[in-house]
Amino acid sequence: MQITDAMEDYMHYIKVIDQKALTTIRSYEYQLQLYVSYLKAKGIHKMQEITYEDIQTFLKEQGEIKKKASVNHITSLIRNFHRFISYTYDHIPNPSMYIRNTKVPRTLPHYFNMEDMQTLFQSFTDSDIDIFHRAILEVLYGCGLRISELCSLTLHQIHLEQRFIRCIGKGDKERMIPIHKRAVKALEIYLHTLRVKWGQKSIYVFIDHKGKQVTRQYVHTMIKKRLADLGLNQELSAHSFRHSFASHLLDGGADLRVVQELLGHADIATTQIYTHIQNKRLKLAYEKAHPRVKKEENHEKI
Repeated sequence: MQITDAMEDYMHYIKVIDQKALTTIRSYEYQLQLYVSYLKAKGIHKMQEITYEDIQTFLKEQGEIKKKASVNHITSLIRNFHRFISYTYDHIPNPSMYIRNTKVPRTLPHYFNMEDMQTLFQSFTDSDIDIFHRAILEVLYGCGLRISELCSLTLHQIHLEQRFIRCIGKGDKERMIPIHKRAVKALEIYLHTLRVKWGQKSIYVFIDHKGKQVTRQYVHTMIKKRLADLGLNQELSAHSFRHSFASHLLDGGADLRVVQELLGHADIATTQIYTHIQNKRLKLAYEKAHPRVKKEENHEKI
């Protein structure tokens, strides 16, 4: 079986049968194309010719230019691709059977402390651009959206009178997210002033002055510039608003399962990273405040 035919079969499966999200399909297609191009360059054109060593060499080369997490994503995709083909065509062996992901050390995400968040929102003025940017950031932080979810948010998904947003997340899974009064007010000001001027025909909530859907790159760049102008931590990013949303909810006593649902995590293990943030913060507060710890530090200095 030709590799190109196998790729077409697999892409048809994830599009029609598995019904993956459009962004996922594009990502899979791009990464599979890299794999197929590598095999063709080695003179391999049939599925039956691919060996375990071929896959390992490809992943090793990818590891030299990409982060471990990205390589693991490609590894999983290759395994799923070969598993599907071997299952569909039982005469074709699965050379990826013993391919394993590499361990990626878990790092705690960067998040805003309450003081920095206050500094950020107090910096906005009544200018058009600040009205626009404030609405974006109030929704990001107030609802914990992914950047892609924010950019693809449509007018039909926001219900300001009822104060909730209907979000379409990964895998086209829908979730309902409450939205607080300050975010509602920021959205209403933006919608009733700037957006009326910028574009009546667009279905998207956040559009630029030309009426075009705002892009992820625009949001990332805007946030980085604002952080730099305010002298805030440059390790913070657009995704830090989502991390802050989850961390601050847990600080306020929210249940982990509720935070999982609001974030749209399929596995609660993903949400549990935020409990590690809490634990780290508790430890720092303990070491700073406990009198016995202070005495130990003074004793060590002596």
